Amino acid sequence: MYSKYIGRDWSEKLPPVCPKCEYNLTGISSEQCPECGKTIYWLDVQSNARNVYHALNQTEDYNDLVDVGPYVGAAGTFFVLVFWIARWADGLGRVIGVVLAMLTIASGMQILRSKRVPAWARDVVEVEPKYIKAVINISFGLALIAIAIFLPSL
Repeated sequence: MYSKYIGRDWSEKLPPVCPKCEYNLTGISSEQCPECGKTIYWLDVQSNARNVYHALNQTEDYNDLVDVGPYVGAAGTFFVLVFWIARWADGLGRVIGVVLAMLTIASGMQILRSKRVPAWARDVVEVEPKYIKAVINISFGLALIAIAIFLPSL
């Protein structure tokens, strides 16, 4: 996809960039970055492009997970409240609610722990992590845990 570097084809899906200044090294055959002068180790540049590409793919998967989080949290709320109102196995409803709340929190945490997408990669693949939804999922999960724990017994 990108031009040759040091006599070999570049087979990665993202362009080669300098690890120090993120200068696009497409078409460069020297051992130094023309922008900052850093010595270029092409295997490291290739590995970096591969890692960023995988991080972008993970971000897409994590975004899908964040979209499911509110449904899991809603199911947890349903279990806690229905079991509480029905006065049937109240403790079981609370346990199920806490487990589903933890899954809701985990769905949000995946985005927050994903790698930051470098600016040069955003130009190539437009995948932005859904940080706001992640924070909402975490807040929803924490609120559900608080409800499950502190809801008074009937």
